[in-house]
Amino acid sequence: MITIYPATVYADSTGALVVLTGPANRAVTWSLIGPGSLTPITEYTDDQGRAAASYLPAGAGSATIQATYGT
Repeated sequence: MITIYPATVYADSTGALVVLTGPANRAVTWSLIGPGSLTPITEYTDDQGRAAASYLPAGAGSATIQATYGT
């Protein structure tokens, strides 16, 4: 599950925190489809299965953030 804080991100915002919750201690590959940039904060989930990234919007439009688990 991916959660974004704040839940709504506007084109002129300073960005958002993206939190992934899933299996513990797994590699995570982040991807972004749409305007903006996505920077991983953590590349592995922690003991509670959480990983994070920072999203910075660029212009108008919607974006899709995805994450996949490795081993």
